Amino acid sequence: MDITLIISGGILLGCVLALSWFAGSDAPYVPTKMENIRRILKLAGAKRGKKFYELGSGDGRVVLQAAKLRAEAFGIEQSWIRVLYSKWKANRQNSPRGLNCQFHHGDIFKRNYEDGDIVYIFLLPKGVKKLEAKLKQELKKGSVVITQTYHFKTWKPFRKEESFWLYRA
Repeated sequence: MDITLIISGGILLGCVLALSWFAGSDAPYVPTKMENIRRILKLAGAKRGKKFYELGSGDGRVVLQAAKLRAEAFGIEQSWIRVLYSKWKANRQNSPRGLNCQFHHGDIFKRNYEDGDIVYIFLLPKGVKKLEAKLKQELKKGSVVITQTYHFKTWKPFRKEESFWLYRA
């Protein structure tokens, strides 16, 4: 096989993977520190019997932490390569009692979250704005929504912790 073809194929594959990793205009990949994730999930009440969603789940760290707190945790992500990476991480970190988490590829704006107890969002302002009315309409009373960095304009938070705001539906 010609070396030029091999190099060209490698570059093409690398570009496809890179584009998939950074896919999404509403949620660029910016990881959150683990100590902040643990603290905010505990404040929100993530535990056994709670259903947790992260909208734009990135590398899966928030979903995995919610699962470690025994919540039934779901990550929805636009980048298929981040979904595969998150599933790989979940399998690697699986404890003897198992982690109750799932990762799904898809559009966060086309899913329904009516059964969610806790919803975590770390999106750009455009994405936060699009979800504000949707979640207000869909979530059951008492559900907790966590926004990070960019926040809802019309909801009143019940708690603010650094760049995290917590709301009740």
